[in-house]
Amino acid sequence: MSDMRVLIICRDNIGDTLLTTPLISALAQSGQHQVDVLTNNYAAPVLQHNPDIRQLFFYTKLHHREAGQSRLACVLQRLKLMLTLKKQRYDAVILAKSRWDQHGMKWVKTVRPTRVIALGEQSHPLITDLLPPPGKSPCHISETLFSLGRPFSLSAIAPGKLTLLPDTAIAASLRDTCAIDSTVPVYALQISARKPSQQWEATRFAELAEKIATRHACQIMLLWSPGSRDNPRHPGDDEKAHEIMALCPHLPIKAVSTTSLPQLIAAMSLCQGLVSSDGGAMHMGAALGLPVVALFGDSDPACWHPWQVNYQVLQPASREVNALSSREVYDAFVQTIIP
Repeated sequence: MSDMRVLIICRDNIGDTLLTTPLISALAQSGQHQVDVLTNNYAAPVLQHNPDIRQLFFYTKLHHREAGQSRLACVLQRLKLMLTLKKQRYDAVILAKSRWDQHGMKWVKTVRPTRVIALGEQSHPLITDLLPPPGKSPCHISETLFSLGRPFSLSAIAPGKLTLLPDTAIAASLRDTCAIDSTVPVYALQISARKPSQQWEATRFAELAEKIATRHACQIMLLWSPGSRDNPRHPGDDEKAHEIMALCPHLPIKAVSTTSLPQLIAAMSLCQGLVSSDGGAMHMGAALGLPVVALFGDSDPACWHPWQVNYQVLQPASREVNALSSREVYDAFVQTIIP
């Protein structure tokens, strides 16, 4: 399998994409594979500076297109990308998903590699290596995705850490504009969550910030998804962030409105710990090596907990994070993040 050309197709969200990076690293660092990745434009920034990826390709999903970008422009961009991928003549395609789906197979039909590796029970004429999901239950998603490396003799090793590199220029600019004091630790409170069951209310975040800032010499970085909660395409938490800031006018809080994913990655790279609900941002913190206090609602921590970092999961019996008190989260913060 010397110099095998492999395309890994990651069509999922940010967290799933990051949890594929141990597989990407193991293949690339084996010295036997050239690894390219196909993803969507939304998740692409988390792979942008990954040293294990030879070429990163991405396309725009129709519901992710920018304002003013037509459906036709997206379709034409995708057709051009399909032609480019077909010319690469890949030896193998890996469908990086816990169960393969027809969306990924559309790309396989274009690429037409020699081998197609996928997880699942349902066969397909183009899938040459149909692998059963790992027998261990429950299994972390990173382990599930890493099992796709079995045909490449990776079964003898365990998945390593996640890989995420910030844009150093953006990080330096944020350090200056936010007046970050490098002699004092920075702790990030990431307040956004997509699922209602994972959304911790503003007053609890304010209480947590008060407890942290009054008992520890530190700076607190407030991070959130920008925009109004009423935005139908991309609901944001501007109102929630403003509410927290209004409740904590005397605290050393740096409110960082990150308008892009590279900015969010760069901002987190300036921190020494993270409190966040389960989601893409939580996995980004883990990928940057931060200790994490993770608030879990109705998702399974065994499958989705922060990977290979110091972490503590808090999940109330009700599966609603608002059942957690600021005291419970602070205690976990002290046990997990404070040196």
